[in-house]
Amino acid sequence: MKQCYPRRLFTKMLGAFLFVFLVISQVIWLCFSLLTHHDTPFERDQRSLQQVQLSSIAAVIAESGPSAVPSIVSQWDPEIQPKVEILSPTTSLPEADDDKCCIPMVVSQRIEDKAGKHYLLMLDYRELDRFDGHDHRSWHDAIHIPTPMMFFAPCLGLFFSLFLAWNVTRPIRQLREGFAKISQGDLTVRLFPSMRRRYDELSLVAKDFDSMVERIDVLVKAREALLHDISHELRTPLARVQLAVGLARQSETNIPQSLDRIDLETERLDRMIGELLTLSRAEHDGIDIDQYFDFIALLEAILLDVRYEAQQPKVDVVAHYDSLKSVTVRGNAELIRRAIENVLRNALRYSARGQVIVVKLEVDRDTLQLTICDSGPGVAEEKISSIFDPFVRLQSSLSGKGYGLGLAIVRKVITAHHGEVSATNRPEGGLKITIRLPRWPE
Repeated sequence: MKQCYPRRLFTKMLGAFLFVFLVISQVIWLCFSLLTHHDTPFERDQRSLQQVQLSSIAAVIAESGPSAVPSIVSQWDPEIQPKVEILSPTTSLPEADDDKCCIPMVVSQRIEDKAGKHYLLMLDYRELDRFDGHDHRSWHDAIHIPTPMMFFAPCLGLFFSLFLAWNVTRPIRQLREGFAKISQGDLTVRLFPSMRRRYDELSLVAKDFDSMVERIDVLVKAREALLHDISHELRTPLARVQLAVGLARQSETNIPQSLDRIDLETERLDRMIGELLTLSRAEHDGIDIDQYFDFIALLEAILLDVRYEAQQPKVDVVAHYDSLKSVTVRGNAELIRRAIENVLRNALRYSARGQVIVVKLEVDRDTLQLTICDSGPGVAEEKISSIFDPFVRLQSSLSGKGYGLGLAIVRKVITAHHGEVSATNRPEGGLKITIRLPRWPE
């Protein structure tokens, strides 16, 4: 959609650039004039004309004598014909006029011809209107700018200002159009390809703009995929509930079995909705992370529950940490507990009878690192980067027990606490998940 702009910024920048250009050109010319000459261009031209005429007549007298002077003077324009007087060298010169004009009204020169005679040549300009002693300076002479520059400087300044104003306001218009397209739901707009050749801060702004749009696009697609996955996951237990209700209506003998199925599917729905609520809480900044708790005490409570659950599959849970040390963490203790429990229960689910789950806590000055290693089948390398996404379940006989939200909750909770979580396959088999959290300084 074509946008209409008031172009106020363009007009302001054009006027500012043009004004600055003219001021700078005026200042430069003024400084040049003050440092080189003290008279106006008109005065310099008239003084130069006087010197040319005086030199020409002096050369004629020196070569041909005074008789040749009228012939050369008659060839000049009447406006510039001075009164020529050839006097004896002993004649005294007239006094200079005390006038504001810097153009001399009488110029003279002593000459010697070929015969060795000496003359005093005097040119009198007092009767000429061109040299009447009045101020012939024009308004542009008063501001020390010659006539050609009065036309050339504004044109050059206008061209220069137009280029600068266009060069600065064009990317701003592109940014505005990009934001307008985003507001209309178009997330395919990209600005950096058309601005990459600027090599300035505006090209960096365009690059950051593209990164922002890409991030928004990823988030929108993730929301749509999450909504699709939630709809799909809810549809299956609801279909089973509807089937159980239909079977119960067909025969009274099916009622107990149908009620058990409804109770089971309701429990699954409740568990999935609870995990979705936890994921939603961990995804927003509204969670309370202003609590302070002892991480080691929290870890011991978690391990106590997990070891109790590990009795039936005969899985051993081994922990390595200093139980006498206190490690204070700032955050939401309940969410941290849920995240660590999800990792441990996930490791317990994929561990076979007699295998070992190793929990190791390493603490340094600023951070703590918790590693949880199991001896299960591990994860395919091409899928290991996606196991923290919602509703991602591995193709395994054990994957049907969950909804693929546990590790997604772990990542959201740890990220909300300014930490990091990662997963790698162990060389000896199994999966290793590393959780890093900032430690509150003692």
